[in-house]
Amino acid sequence: MTTSLFSLFIVNLAIADILITLLNTPFTLVRFVNSTWVFGKGMCHISRFVQYCSLHVCTLTLTAIALDRRQVILHPLKPRMSTMRGVVCIAVIWLMATCFSLPHAIYQKLFTFVYSKDILRSLCLPDFPEPSDLYWKYIDLATFILLYMLPLLIITGAYTTVAKRLWRRNAIGDVTTKQYFAHRKKKKKTIKMLMAVVAVFAICWFPLNCYVVLISSQVIHTSNALYFSFHWFAMSSTCYNPFIYCWLNDSFRAELKYLAGMCRKTPCRAPMRSQPTTAPIHRVAWAESHAASSHTQAKESHGLHSTSHTQSGKTDILSVEPIVAVS
Repeated sequence: MTTSLFSLFIVNLAIADILITLLNTPFTLVRFVNSTWVFGKGMCHISRFVQYCSLHVCTLTLTAIALDRRQVILHPLKPRMSTMRGVVCIAVIWLMATCFSLPHAIYQKLFTFVYSKDILRSLCLPDFPEPSDLYWKYIDLATFILLYMLPLLIITGAYTTVAKRLWRRNAIGDVTTKQYFAHRKKKKKTIKMLMAVVAVFAICWFPLNCYVVLISSQVIHTSNALYFSFHWFAMSSTCYNPFIYCWLNDSFRAELKYLAGMCRKTPCRAPMRSQPTTAPIHRVAWAESHAASSHTQAKESHGLHSTSHTQSGKTDILSVEPIVAVS
């Protein structure tokens, strides 16, 4: 899988996490604090849809990543998925997630009732057609099996196969021992990162999925405290992924440091220009290395000439002193 395609899948996961954070978590918090739904009929449907759609997008995207990594590592000589095919795959994922989430969004209803003498309360609850109990039970059960358990089994099988292959793979081609172990370490780190994301997702969402299935099957009675505890534990999965990326992804960590450095960077004062002369004046681009480079200038020029044969015509760019012409 190319780097751009892998980044595309990671961005897709991030978008699903952002949707949950913006369009589901705040509404659940307000509902828990006020014990009523205050956002109207429209958001009753939208919030439920976003919760299920984002869950399905995360599961299907993690499955797509696992299958593609398995294909790349087990069959490295076969053609890899292009970026355009990755975009099509993501579009199919969102389409599937939307179709599976629509029943939960459509069959939602805002119920209003008299709580006390002067207090009206509203609840956003499922309202399936008759026989509603059977509809609710089988829809939640199908969602749990097809869009949670089955993808996780596929992901687990794919990463188990990949891990076995990486741990016993031998070096191929003319590479040094240092290059081989560096490449091996990088691949293992990538697999660890992906497995950590999958493990966090599976652990965080498992209690809520089980609770929903048991409630719809009428095995247990509903409990607001239990539901909100499981719901917040599931929502917390969106907070762990950035830490996993920063811990196990060198590129993510490097970009984060670069952005942090840009935020702290202050504008530099422009240097004073000297009077123009007839002869061109040169100044060293990095002033701190000027003293050392001027002391060894003759030695470096001789060294470059003598090592040109041993390096097969390659030039070491670290030994060339950059200059900036000032007119």
